Amino acid sequence: MKKHFALLLAVVVVGCSGMVSFAQHAMLLSNVRRIYIEKMADNLDQYLASSISGKFHGTVTVVLDRRDADAILRGVNIGAQTTEKATVELVDPGEHQVLWSGTAGDRKMLTLDIGHGGQQKMADNLMGQLRKAMRR
Repeated sequence: MKKHFALLLAVVVVGCSGMVSFAQHAMLLSNVRRIYIEKMADNLDQYLASSISGKFHGTVTVVLDRRDADAILRGVNIGAQTTEKATVELVDPGEHQVLWSGTAGDRKMLTLDIGHGGQQKMADNLMGQLRKAMRR
């Protein structure tokens, strides 16, 4: 009986230490300071980089090497023909955890002229959502 109890205790301890290790490695959105942006359709990535500079005023920066990033910003649902609607997500560097997801392109956004400032407005909308989420 003591052998079984000792074995059970060892399994529980090992299992719990794995949970503690996972909890220590879980990324918090509020801790993100360096973002790598993946290439996106119609150069939306460039507009997002510009918007990060404007919205975060240096508290969050864009890095050029994904190995230097706290998180990766990637496009999830960006139309191949047009970027009238875009969904992006911010994931941890290992791409195992979605830290945040946002969509821009509601009816108000659809009235924008995409060729003349619409992409920048969409990027500003998305980064405004991210900034608000990071403050929570």
